[in-house]
Amino acid sequence: MKLSKIALALATLTVASSALAHGYVESPASRAYMCKLGKNIDCGTVQYEPQSVERTSGFPEGALPPDGQLASAGISQYSQLDRQGLNAWTKTPITAGKNTFTWYHTAPHKTVNWRWYITKQDWNPNKPLTRDQFESTPFCSVNGNNQAPVQRMAMDCNVPQRTGYQVIYAVWEIADTTNSFYQAIDVDFGNGGNVTPDDETPAVVSEWTKTLDGQISGNNINAGDKVIARFFDANGEVTSLRTELTVASASQGQASQWSYDLAQAINAAHSDVRVGVKDESGVVNPAHGANSVYVKDGSTLKSVAISYEEQQAQVSEDIAVTNVNFSKIANGNATVTFHVNTQGNVNFEAHVMNHAGAEKGYLKQDMNNANQDVTINLTDVTAGHHMLKYYATNKDGTLFAQDVIDMMLEGEAASGGTAKYDYTFPQNIASYKSGTVVLQPKDGKTYQCKKAPYNGYCIQYAAGANQFEPGVGSHWTMAWTLKK
Repeated sequence: MKLSKIALALATLTVASSALAHGYVESPASRAYMCKLGKNIDCGTVQYEPQSVERTSGFPEGALPPDGQLASAGISQYSQLDRQGLNAWTKTPITAGKNTFTWYHTAPHKTVNWRWYITKQDWNPNKPLTRDQFESTPFCSVNGNNQAPVQRMAMDCNVPQRTGYQVIYAVWEIADTTNSFYQAIDVDFGNGGNVTPDDETPAVVSEWTKTLDGQISGNNINAGDKVIARFFDANGEVTSLRTELTVASASQGQASQWSYDLAQAINAAHSDVRVGVKDESGVVNPAHGANSVYVKDGSTLKSVAISYEEQQAQVSEDIAVTNVNFSKIANGNATVTFHVNTQGNVNFEAHVMNHAGAEKGYLKQDMNNANQDVTINLTDVTAGHHMLKYYATNKDGTLFAQDVIDMMLEGEAASGGTAKYDYTFPQNIASYKSGTVVLQPKDGKTYQCKKAPYNGYCIQYAAGANQFEPGVGSHWTMAWTLKK
């Protein structure tokens, strides 16, 4: 779902409880940051502000953030983060031992510390995140010394042994406010942890022991679109494993459905990978949601990626832009006028830029079956090459037309009615006669053709033969004189 600019602005004002301090866990990517990356879906407004999951300090001893709302820190606008399930979120493969965790501080605050907690081995991933799901002691704590940190803060931590899906809860406690920032990180240890809680039966060791980077998950897509699973080893894509699914209906285009169907297709077609969620018996079955990809010991596969082939949206609207005219420059100002004819309701956007790409005029307006002249006022312009660039989108936001139209704006007339220069270079003529004055838009200077090198003419440069281009070519002084 796309938010309007107004809605997004209101959401941003609502959730930005701290004026300056913000941050998120960049690596391994937190649940909120995965939303920003597009690897988690149906996240709500946190996808625009993963750095703002901030609440009163209190984990694990205090009342805040509330149990069941740890991922969102109890912020209602971010409540989608609290959805919990074995396959609800994209997971990052991880192993026990030394790992580097990176906080990205978009606006650093003086810091008490950074702390990292992990779920207990026997936690229930289908229940909401609560304090009793986590170890009460952080497995890693880094002192902030009441100093403002660098923007990207990397910390090495020893992660305890676990198996399967776990959640790491990261806390950045601020020194000069009473708040902390909270980030849930979804990770997958696979089945190689070799540790079971006391007095419990050891977990069954699955033949599917290794988890690939990436998951079978992604965006909602439309009927007729194609989603493709691509597998990679150290040498690149293993094309024999590429698996495609063409979406047959709008319901199948929902991310939770096509990920299930594609997982089924991969499992049916290939015996050396298994896609889905691993249960306690070590069996991997597809699920409606994010599906991991498992391989056996000895596999050379490293990762999986999803790509799309989307059908071109059918557009009934049309637009024609004709009769482009422009005035001479007067006191740095000019106008560009053109005719616009539209069929249907069209959002029209136009920019006028100079040769260097600086914007000199702008227009945006809705045109419903329009047949009208349009004028754009230009400011701070100088003579030379300019471009009229326009875009046309329909009411659904689909871009269906765009074009760029070149213009050569002329300068003011000098006293006596004679132009300061005859042409802007290059002009669509075969050559310039001796005495001709041109404006070179590349440097804004004027040059006069002298009696050389070809029978009194200064030949216009061409591709691959621009040695006589005024002010630029290697031999331009043979043909031109710089005007003072």
